Amino acid sequence: MMLGLLRKDEIDGSRALILTRVSTTAQGNNSSKKSQREYLETAAEGANLETIDTLEAEESAAKIERSQLNDALERGRNGDYDVLMIYEVDRLSRANPWETLSYLNDLREAGITLYADSYGYFDWEEHFDLEILAREAVFARRHLNRIRQGARDGCHQKLKDGQWPFGGNPPVGYRTNEDDELLLDEEYAPFVEDFFEIYAKTENRKETMRQLNDKFEERGLDSISYSRVKTVLQSPLCIGRLAYKGEVVAEMPELRQVDTELFQEVQSILSGQDDRPATPEVPEFAANAVEQYGLEFVMDQFESFKPFRCRKCDGDLERHGSKEVWGIPMAKYRCQDCEYQGPLMTEQELKSLHQTVPVRCPFCTSTESFRSSTRRQLGMQFNYAYECLDCGLSFGSDLSPDRLKRMFSHPNLGFDIEGSDDTDSKDDDDDEDDPQPAITDYGNP
Repeated sequence: MMLGLLRKDEIDGSRALILTRVSTTAQGNNSSKKSQREYLETAAEGANLETIDTLEAEESAAKIERSQLNDALERGRNGDYDVLMIYEVDRLSRANPWETLSYLNDLREAGITLYADSYGYFDWEEHFDLEILAREAVFARRHLNRIRQGARDGCHQKLKDGQWPFGGNPPVGYRTNEDDELLLDEEYAPFVEDFFEIYAKTENRKETMRQLNDKFEERGLDSISYSRVKTVLQSPLCIGRLAYKGEVVAEMPELRQVDTELFQEVQSILSGQDDRPATPEVPEFAANAVEQYGLEFVMDQFESFKPFRCRKCDGDLERHGSKEVWGIPMAKYRCQDCEYQGPLMTEQELKSLHQTVPVRCPFCTSTESFRSSTRRQLGMQFNYAYECLDCGLSFGSDLSPDRLKRMFSHPNLGFDIEGSDDTDSKDDDDDEDDPQPAITDYGNP
């Protein structure tokens, strides 16, 4: 087959951009990326091309939407260089061949010449060159699929042999021997069922971690991290099943530590929590409050609100009974580090938090800036009279000047810190402290 590859003297332009790629950061430390760069720099010098930059990608080529590829295309469209130099087509992409060809067409439309070290400079107008690129795109994808299939088959075989194929340590309660064979960890295995029982009761991974670490401390064992709790709760290894990406490959009844029904119950709870929509960067209630009442007012409400730590030693608080205040059950807490016991928030802090609609002057829109109210008098239309301290005008309202009473009397007007009550006992997927029940735990009057 005759090739239509361009000769060096037929290249349009003299500026080259070099692109090297390895799949992982670990591979970035080996010689592959360095050797790619050296070969391409030599080729650029041989063609009297000026290398304006080298993009070194450490990312999978399984998808075409990669930052370095996008950067290369954007630079080409801006006219920053003339030739994109890659070591092989599979260093450019192993994505679906149609996606790869679409990207190559974008380079062509941007006026960029493509160089691959095994072939040379491709001529976009020659169908022979396009045939080479199409074939290479198919081969690159096929090679990736073979790698994936090989990895899958390797994992399957190890699992069938009772080995741990995933690297690192297996879930808490299990260990491996020198042959990577899975065994029960004599020290932690007796606690595996506790993971599930505590979580099924609390539906809170942080609380599960805290209670388990208390047990471990009593036995002189090392504590576990938050992330390892979820690993145990999701692992079918706990019911004696060895799985690869959700597919059960083998069963080892001798590794079973949890009843199947309890395991399924926990998976249902986890699934319900994972399906919750992600919390927006700015909570909707806060954005609405800022828009309606102004940032300064909203920030004033949170300035001194630090309810989730011990007010004496800043230690962790745990729920410890409740006390009725004004007919409302107020949760009490006990510090795990010192002897402090008391409510999560004082009455003054509750008033300061102010979770209902603020009183607002109808004349100057000033918020919560007024002189104390008076009771309804004969002939008055409203229960309370207010004098605005900013504009000096007076107005009437049925809203109480006591902000806490206003919250209880008009819950339909309020915006809520925790969101909805049904999320109070749930936990998020990150490692931040779980929100303990606050205002919403007190209930509606």
